[in-house]
Amino acid sequence: MIPATVSNVSSALATPGSLGGSQSGGAGSTSGTSFGAFLAHAMDQVNSLSQSADQMAVSYAAGGPVSTAQLMIAESQATLAVDMMSQVATRVQQAYSTMMNMQI
Repeated sequence: MIPATVSNVSSALATPGSLGGSQSGGAGSTSGTSFGAFLAHAMDQVNSLSQSADQMAVSYAAGGPVSTAQLMIAESQATLAVDMMSQVATRVQQAYSTMMNMQI
């Protein structure tokens, strides 16, 4: 699931207007998903990955039909997703600070 999330982020960033901007360049019109909605959706995906990994760990501990490999893959995916979200949050904060420090 992580490669799909990364490719979704990459394609959204590469596509003009996909983060809420306008294709025609007009200031008042929006043609895509807003940046806030995009981040909320990404955070929901990270949360669902984390919850599914937790559920697999509980099932594994209870002797359920989860192999060690499946559990380790799910835990790795969840860890990578949380790390990526943390990096995105840091980059957004840095970009905001840079913009606020610009002189007009």
